[in-house]
Amino acid sequence: MDVYTTEEQQIEAIKKWWQTNGNSVLIGIALAIAAVLGYQTWNQNKQANSEAAAVLYGQVVEAATQADQNRLQGNSEELEGQLATLTHLGEQLKTDFSNSEYAVFGALMLAKEAMLGAKPEEAETQLRWAMEHTVSDATRLIANLRLVRVLAAQEQYDAALKALDAVQPGSQADAYEEVRGDIYVAMGEMEQARDAYKKAMELSAERNEGQSRPILKFKHDNLLVAGN
Repeated sequence: MDVYTTEEQQIEAIKKWWQTNGNSVLIGIALAIAAVLGYQTWNQNKQANSEAAAVLYGQVVEAATQADQNRLQGNSEELEGQLATLTHLGEQLKTDFSNSEYAVFGALMLAKEAMLGAKPEEAETQLRWAMEHTVSDATRLIANLRLVRVLAAQEQYDAALKALDAVQPGSQADAYEEVRGDIYVAMGEMEQARDAYKKAMELSAERNEGQSRPILKFKHDNLLVAGN
């Protein structure tokens, strides 16, 4: 009888506890389920967005490929149409998937086409967008180096040199010094250009088992032969 009374007391205690805490428990369970379902939905949406961005980027690449072929073949009318398609798709990619690296790659492609079309200001805009939106340090370095070349093409040499010095080039240090040399050549500063090419050769050799890229030696020695 004592055991029965104890069990009744236990049941009664559980009932009272459930009356006091039951709603909180149910709410907690509901929140936990909602969190799990929310994460799954978010993950699925993220995957779907990534796949959609990849498809759209593939269309951008295809349009750029077709534009290159028409450019080589001299098909001006077809080229104009492909460039319009490329621009539309690239801007759509940037608008709809601005947080995706595919959009960054699209901007880099638009910048390339802008330079081919003699539109350096437009290329500069695309490259700055890419630098602001990429999450990859390597991609940012590439975009910045291209921006430097665009600025130099507009004879904005001081701005180009400033952009070179604004980042830590890391594994691309030799490429950065090469472009620095190119800028100094354009400025007529041949001694500084030689120094930059020499440094680029040394950095390149460090990365390639003692062998620097041949173009660097050619640029350096060409200044020597020219008496500069």
